[in-house]
Amino acid sequence: MIKNILAILCGIAFSMSTAHAKPFVFACEPEWEFIAKEIGGDQIRTVSATHGLQNPHFIRVKPSLMSKIKKADLLICSGADLEVGWLPLLLRNGNKSIQAGQIGHLLVSDYVDNIEIPEVLDRSMGDIHPGGNPHIHLDPEIISKTASMVASRLSLIDPENRQIYVKNLDSFESNWRSAMARWKTAGESLAGKRVVVHHKSFSYLLNFLEIETLTSLEDKAGIPPSARHLSEIVTLIEGSSAIAIIRTPFDPKSAGDWVSDKTGIPVVTLPFTVGGSPEATDLYKVYDASIQLLLQ
Repeated sequence: MIKNILAILCGIAFSMSTAHAKPFVFACEPEWEFIAKEIGGDQIRTVSATHGLQNPHFIRVKPSLMSKIKKADLLICSGADLEVGWLPLLLRNGNKSIQAGQIGHLLVSDYVDNIEIPEVLDRSMGDIHPGGNPHIHLDPEIISKTASMVASRLSLIDPENRQIYVKNLDSFESNWRSAMARWKTAGESLAGKRVVVHHKSFSYLLNFLEIETLTSLEDKAGIPPSARHLSEIVTLIEGSSAIAIIRTPFDPKSAGDWVSDKTGIPVVTLPFTVGGSPEATDLYKVYDASIQLLLQ
């Protein structure tokens, strides 16, 4: 009799634990995991395939990622071919619900206006993205749109907690709009300034702050610059009013350091994403830290 009662109780406990499993969100980059956590809160589980000191163009597809993507209910990635070198391989191991065309498949670039879409597609020009610049998380307006999309997808995947997702979205939108106004005010003195970039990683942020890109250290995207190109940049900088050479934590340092040494223009490493520096513990602080570094 006691054994029967224990079996029944165990069965009830098991059914309660599995009746509403928390949705599992697989983010390709830390910024999207951050947004998922902001909207999903305690109602979801998350993982990011990459970290803040890693170049999202190139990662190794480890068995641990293969295992995690099999459990995913929602996939959130930048898209625009940023993850083209590794995401297709992962998706072969993902379940049906996160495949292209499904509710659980969200490539943010498919739903926003990308910039720097190439007029000519020629691989001799380097690692170009036919869909435009994929580093969209550095446009705060796109972050706002993404949060709304994540709330909608989670509500469809997990309708039982829809009200929580909507409430969290409202709270995030209010906080994010206030932060955007603060960043605009803080960056007013940067408008019209010029910078040199290593790679076009910060184009969306520079547009938001109205900072001009003088040139790029890479003469061809994703390919180390030639000595001739760097010499031309030195000449260009000497006749300009560039305030900095900016790069991500994972960009090679040699080219920027060489140009800085020749011109006296400081190299500034911006965090780029969550975890890109000790200060950048969330997406708000990525923007805070980036603007402060540029102001300095």
